[in-house]
Amino acid sequence: MRGGALFGLGLLVMAASGSDRPASADVSMDPHALQHYSFCVGAARDDHAIVEMDRYRVYRCHGDIAISYFNYLGRRGVADQRVEEYNGVFLYRRIAGGVGRCWNRIADEAFRPVSEYGCDIQEEL
Repeated sequence: MRGGALFGLGLLVMAASGSDRPASADVSMDPHALQHYSFCVGAARDDHAIVEMDRYRVYRCHGDIAISYFNYLGRRGVADQRVEEYNGVFLYRRIAGGVGRCWNRIADEAFRPVSEYGCDIQEEL
């Protein structure tokens, strides 16, 4: 588990700064934040839930890992942003340093209640 946290720290620093330089001060170096971050990236790798884009690589995790990360962000005081999209209604919580966000889909496209969680972490290429 410790190796995963160290991997997460390295990825977090690189994703936040776009290079091997140290991350800016707004990136959370809290061990709990790094643990959630690392678990999400690891789950995305295990599930092959990585999307390559022009300038970013996006790691997406779901299930218990995303629920835990979403709740952690709430306990840290990250405000919910409620957004209605074509595929439902979401509550978003931003990850420190602008490296991603976690979400709870609270209604589907027909506005029926649901509860689905996920997190997207972006790594700048």
